[in-house]
Amino acid sequence: MTEARTASPPTSLRFRKATPNDVEPILSLLQAAKLPHQGVQEHLPSFVVAEDTGRLLAVAGFERYGSLALFRSVAVRDSHRGSGVGRAICKEALGRAAAEGVEHCYLLTETAPRFFERLGFRPLPRDVAPPAIEASEEFSSLCPSSATFMHRTVG
Repeated sequence: MTEARTASPPTSLRFRKATPNDVEPILSLLQAAKLPHQGVQEHLPSFVVAEDTGRLLAVAGFERYGSLALFRSVAVRDSHRGSGVGRAICKEALGRAAAEGVEHCYLLTETAPRFFERLGFRPLPRDVAPPAIEASEEFSSLCPSSATFMHRTVG
């Protein structure tokens, strides 16, 4: 995800849990954002989409590992970057993670550490990653070692 300017999302924006019908649009968004798509189908129940008048605008998901989660796949349609949709979907997904018992959320980002800092995430050295997060495909092989590793308490 690239950095976004602060703005207000569309008033008709609606969030919902991703369904199997959303897989192709989600994969397209991730491809456009140059984000990994592996694991989306396996973790689809933990993905949230944002839509406006039936059009998918954004996605965010997490991989759950007990009370820990790897926040991932945050992508916003180019036409809505800078509109506040990215911030709004992240807050929605983090709220859902907390409601499901997630206490600590981690992420990896190459392009948007400042964006995630504004959402309460803080950089951490990769070598302090919990074993479950470290063993995830995204951490172990999909994201380069140059990606910033971040954490925030949820709930």
